[in-house]
Amino acid sequence: MKNKKDNLSYDEAIARLDQLVKQLEEEDQGMDDLTKMVQEASELVKVCKQKLKMTSEEIKKAFEEA
Repeated sequence: MKNKKDNLSYDEAIARLDQLVKQLEEEDQGMDDLTKMVQEASELVKVCKQKLKMTSEEIKKAFEEA
């Protein structure tokens, strides 16, 4: 079963990460909220890494075919 975060674009994931960082910097978070935010950030970082890896592989493949 796919996570809904898998459907995010790289730019959407980065934008959400930026929002989370701003919230952490500007507001005091309770332990439960902090835990949820860190978990969400971790998932978003995984999505970004996966998309960067896929893009890198596609670029490498394109240059190999050229």
